[in-house]
Amino acid sequence: MVIVAEAGKRDVNTRTAQLVGLLTELGPDIPEIARRLEQFKESVRYRYKEKVLGRGLSVQGAVDHEKLGLKRVIIITDFAKEYSPYADSILAAMNELCYLVSFSKALPSGKYVVQLSVPAGIVEEVKEFFLSLKEKGMLTEVEAFDFEWFRLAPMKAECYDFDAGRWEFDWSNPRSGLFNSAKMLPSPRAKFDYVDLQIIEKLQMDANKSLKEISEETGLNYKKLAWHFSEHVKGRQLLQGYCIRWMGTGYDYKIDKALHKQHRYIALQLIVRDVSDYEMISLRQESNKVPFLWNEAIGRNYSAEFFFPVDFVVEGLQWISSLISGFRDRAQLLTIDQTAAIAFAIPYTLYDQKLKKWNFEPLELAQRFDNLILQIRGGID
Repeated sequence: MVIVAEAGKRDVNTRTAQLVGLLTELGPDIPEIARRLEQFKESVRYRYKEKVLGRGLSVQGAVDHEKLGLKRVIIITDFAKEYSPYADSILAAMNELCYLVSFSKALPSGKYVVQLSVPAGIVEEVKEFFLSLKEKGMLTEVEAFDFEWFRLAPMKAECYDFDAGRWEFDWSNPRSGLFNSAKMLPSPRAKFDYVDLQIIEKLQMDANKSLKEISEETGLNYKKLAWHFSEHVKGRQLLQGYCIRWMGTGYDYKIDKALHKQHRYIALQLIVRDVSDYEMISLRQESNKVPFLWNEAIGRNYSAEFFFPVDFVVEGLQWISSLISGFRDRAQLLTIDQTAAIAFAIPYTLYDQKLKKWNFEPLELAQRFDNLILQIRGGID
């Protein structure tokens, strides 16, 4: 009886892992997932609600940045003392001003790790804008890294026990053939429009939103919306897939507030600068051997973000120490404070639907921040 029960438990866990694997590919399309698994829709829907949503996990759309003509920029920065109380508000405003998509604090330094998805043609202008804020005294330091392309790397459900709620992984034998996502290459740019970007924004926030809900929230005609979703977002694969937020954090857009649960993971941001082609291949191969890689950015610099379960903190740190041992002073490893981390959707409002291009007005942006600096200083005085 015990043997049968254990076998049944493993079978259920395997089916759940298969479900989550398909979620990262298809999103919460329960009928299609049920068809591929050759299971009843009701069973798949029940397992999804119980094992995924019931555990506080959320599903979000993962944008294919290169298809939208965007490149990743990471900036390590800090605010001058008089601006520190306003830092979070200033950075949040940058989402709709200069393509900021997330920011977090590093421990114990308190420095900010700012990530931007920037149109390819204005990367240098955006970096110059941050440097100008340093010259004006708002920021005390600016260290910028740019990358050719970026991808989310879904953490591997096959290593998770959904009944026990814990990860299982043999650190003594990370297998290079286990995860093949290191072979993934950047996508060519695709055609898209304003409606596509509005749909993508909603799916980035919550992939469980139905097209009917998106239609009601955006005011867009449902038939038009459904056509754009089918022909563009899905047809042109403007989403590279979907991600499961295992760490249980999110942002409630209704109340405009970040939501943070008791943390079961330690977040580490790795940046290695000035890497050769061979070093890049090696870093990617090693990073993809563990199931806890969350995202990576690739170019003349390399970035990887990991979420190690608290049960594996020591093993994770030992492994990552070995990973960067050959890079010495070119590698930075930052411990991220998840209670001070916020991610945003790509701001579709910065896309000019008439000219069909991304906007960036450096002079107007500089003036707005000059006025902000005056307001803050005036309030201090």
